[in-house]
Amino acid sequence: MDSPPDTAFTVNDLAWTRTTLSHTDASVRESLPSTVIDDLDHLLDAVTPALRHGGVHTPNHRWEISSALCRLWEVHGDRSCLDRAEQWLGEGVDLQRDGLFSERSANYAAHVSVPSLLTMGRILERPELIRDADIATRRQAELTDARGFVETLASRRQDQFAPFDGGALHPWFRAHAARTGDPLTARAAHRTAARADADALLTFLAHTAEEPEAATPSDAPAPDPTPTSPEVVSLDESGLVTIDHGSTSTVLFGGTDTAALGRITSGSSSRPVLARFRGREVGIRELRLSRDFFSLGPMRPGPPVEVPGPRSGEHRYLLEERVQGEYFHPLPRPERDADGRYALEFNGRFAAAMDFSRRPADAVRLDTSLQATSRPGELELTWTFDGAAAPQCLLLALDGVRNAPALRRDAQGRHVLEPSESGQDTSRARCVLEGASERVEITASGALGGRAFYDPGEGYTFLGATDEPEGDVLLIPASSSAPLTVRLRVLGDR
Repeated sequence: MDSPPDTAFTVNDLAWTRTTLSHTDASVRESLPSTVIDDLDHLLDAVTPALRHGGVHTPNHRWEISSALCRLWEVHGDRSCLDRAEQWLGEGVDLQRDGLFSERSANYAAHVSVPSLLTMGRILERPELIRDADIATRRQAELTDARGFVETLASRRQDQFAPFDGGALHPWFRAHAARTGDPLTARAAHRTAARADADALLTFLAHTAEEPEAATPSDAPAPDPTPTSPEVVSLDESGLVTIDHGSTSTVLFGGTDTAALGRITSGSSSRPVLARFRGREVGIRELRLSRDFFSLGPMRPGPPVEVPGPRSGEHRYLLEERVQGEYFHPLPRPERDADGRYALEFNGRFAAAMDFSRRPADAVRLDTSLQATSRPGELELTWTFDGAAAPQCLLLALDGVRNAPALRRDAQGRHVLEPSESGQDTSRARCVLEGASERVEITASGALGGRAFYDPGEGYTFLGATDEPEGDVLLIPASSSAPLTVRLRVLGDR
C-alpha cells in the first residue's frame, strides 16, 4: 500500500481472516482453495517489516498499526511485532477527560480507534484498553441524536464539516450494549440501525466471531429526552454542550483551535459555529457571528461555562472571546538597519519583513461575551461587547425552511433580516420561516441595520476562499455599539 498506516488497515482484515480460518472446522477449510492459508501467511510475512519499522502521520494511525502488529503476533508469534506495538501503546491512549479521542472525530473513533483498542485489549489481555474503547463508545452514543446522526462540530478532522452518519458506529453501540447492558448505547444502536450499511454489518459480524456475546440481545434502551426531562451533555475539554429537549435540541460550541494555533490548518478544529438549534423538521444548523475587525474572522470563543442560578427549565452558559489587532510604530534606534532589511514575521494575521516582534505597538481589542439560554422550544442568545465599535453580522444557516416571506435578498441571494422600513422601532426585527409542519421564529434586537456581510477572515480571503456555509442563509446586520439579542423559537404548524 501507499504507507504503513494504509497497509495496516488491510493487514488487520487479512490477519483476522487468517486467525478465523485457523479456528474454522476442517470441513470448511477443505472447501477453500488448498493454498489460501499459505498465501495469506506469505503475504502477512511480506508486509510485517513495513509495519514493524514504519511510522505514522496522525494519532489514530498509532492504534491501527498497533492493532495490526498484535494480530500478526497472534498469527505468527513474532515477538518483534508485539514489542513495536508496546512502543506505540507506551505513549498512552489519547483519550481526553471528556471521553473523546484527541482528534475528537466520530469517523476515526468508529473506523480506527475503538475497534483497534478492542482488538488489542482482547489479544493482549489488557482490560484498560477495552475500558478506553467503552468510554469513547458511550460518549459517541450520548452525541447521537434521534435521527441517527452524531454531533461532530468539535471534531479536528474532516467530519467537522458535515453531519456524521452514525451507521458506522452501530456495530460498537450494539456490541457495547450487549456486553454491558448499557441502555444508552442500546438506544444509540436502535437509532443507528437503519443507517448501518453493508460495511457496518460485515464489521459487526466479524466482531462477533471474536466476541460472540456481542450478538446477544441487549437490554431495553434508555427513554428519549422530553421537554420536562432533557438530556445535557457537556464536553469541557472539547468545548461542546448539547441540550436535547426531545422536540427541540441545542448545541453550543467554543472549542476551536484557531486562536491557539494562529492559523486554519488540517488536523485542527476551526469551524466558527457558535450554536445549532433545531426542531424535528426545521432549524438553524449553523449560527455564526461575523465582524469587520482587522480581518480576524468570525467569533471563536472559549468553551461554554455554565452560569449558576438559571430559572427552572433553563440551561444557561457563557462563552467569551478577546481579539485584538495592532498598529505598529517605528523601530527603536538600536533595532534599525541602515539597509532596511528586517525579519519576515507572521503577526497572527499577516506576514511582512517588518520585524514585528521588536516594534512598539498599539493594541486595539474587542471583547465579546455570549450568554446562551436554552429552554424547551427556544434558544436565546445575547452578545455584549467591550472595546472598539465594529460592524457585526449574524449568519444563520437554515434547515428545512421552505418559505421566507417578506425578507429581501442580497446580491448573493442570502436572506437579510432588518427592522421594518415602515416601523418606528429600528432596534427590533422579526421573521417567521415556514417548513412543512413546523415554523421557526427569529427575533432580533440591538443596534440593527448596516451592511449585510460574512467575513471568514484573512486566513481565507487572501486565497480568494471562504468557509461560508452553502444553502439557505439568513444575515442579521448589527453593530457592537449596543448589546445584541436573538431569540429562536420552534413553533407548531398553524
